Amino acid sequence: MFSKILVPTDGSKDSLKAVDCARKMAEQFNSSITLLHVIQNYGSMPGFALMAAGAIPPVVLDDLEESGRAILEKTQERLSGFTGKITSRLEFGQASERIVNIAAEEAFSLIIMGSRGLNGFKGLLLGSVSNQVAQFSPCPILIVKGKTTSQPSQS
Repeated sequence: MFSKILVPTDGSKDSLKAVDCARKMAEQFNSSITLLHVIQNYGSMPGFALMAAGAIPPVVLDDLEESGRAILEKTQERLSGFTGKITSRLEFGQASERIVNIAAEEAFSLIIMGSRGLNGFKGLLLGSVSNQVAQFSPCPILIVKGKTTSQPSQS
């Protein structure tokens, strides 16, 4: 049913919960898991025009890549003991756009991701990555919510 599962991760608690969920589903459906970390293309955001022109210093790019690889490595460690196929990918670009495009281009059957990433405030301004992916995803998407901090009112 779900032969290929795409799991975008940014190292946040919600994304790690999504990895745990993906593992359970992959074990149940004998699926492969692809971990994806997208290094945000800040050049498209206001105030980062120099970066859009390709003026990101190589040392900054190296640091971003190193950080992204560390996130993928930490996330992959969480899958220790998983016997199915695991692939890790590091991409540059606008996160929701890259996730949707990769899911379509590589015919993923399911995306599992956290509801909130590390940059929650930006999500309030621009709409969260998970909301954008849910809107444009070419396949089913499971959004894993972290622990809630409030309880519904008792009426």
